[in-house]
Amino acid sequence: MGIPPEQVLLVLQGAEPPILSSRQKMNRPYTEVTMMTLLTSMADKELVHMIAWAKKVPGFLELSLHDQVQLLESSWLEVLMIGLIWRSIHYPGKLIFAHDLILDRSEGDCVEGMAEIFDMLLATVSRFRMLKLNPQEFVCLKAIILLNSGAFSFCTGTMEPLHDSMTVQSMLDTITDALIHHISQSGCSVQQHNKGMEHLYSMKCKNKVPLYDLLLEMLDAHRVPRPMKAVAPRGDRPCASGGPGSLELGSAHRGVTPGQGPMLQECASI
Repeated sequence: MGIPPEQVLLVLQGAEPPILSSRQKMNRPYTEVTMMTLLTSMADKELVHMIAWAKKVPGFLELSLHDQVQLLESSWLEVLMIGLIWRSIHYPGKLIFAHDLILDRSEGDCVEGMAEIFDMLLATVSRFRMLKLNPQEFVCLKAIILLNSGAFSFCTGTMEPLHDSMTVQSMLDTITDALIHHISQSGCSVQQHNKGMEHLYSMKCKNKVPLYDLLLEMLDAHRVPRPMKAVAPRGDRPCASGGPGSLELGSAHRGVTPGQGPMLQECASI
């Protein structure tokens, strides 16, 4: 792609979405319904910003719409999770879902299995805190997760082949080169930082770690009865009916052309 490493880092840092606010009006202690409603609402907002972010990753808009959709549908969970991990890195014992939605492990007890998922997330935050992950490394890692998502399609079995895998590999090489350049400039060990990336990637493929449960439960509209209008006024509530690597939106998109999923609609419209 011919973009200097320093420019790649600047572009990625400039592409970062803002930290959102939940504008919650629900009182603590949270119940199962209020907790899931809050987290689902935040995930919905973040998914929209995630698509806008991806379009600013160097080379992403040069890909076909098919490849853009495949990469997003295969990586959205990890992209959202590493964002949560990064926001929480300076707050031991806390998960920063939004400026006004900060949770600790005990607050996950209101939803069955959520406390264990919080434990997994907090352990990952601690690992990255120990590695002293900095902003430049974070933005590179986040972009690598997006572009390298095809390497882990065997974990989900849902990703179709990319139309232009060579271009995606070139984009991935550009981001990786920028990361290595930054690490070399900072005097840190590349091997040390690779351990952090391997840690996050490996968690996805360990059956004993319920990585997908966090957002699958949050996005499953059938799990927790709730007034949809209060949470999704646009009628585009994501749910995980298509499996861990896919997104299917609500009734507002029922009339889309066969083969054109909701993520494709979002990519084309933003």
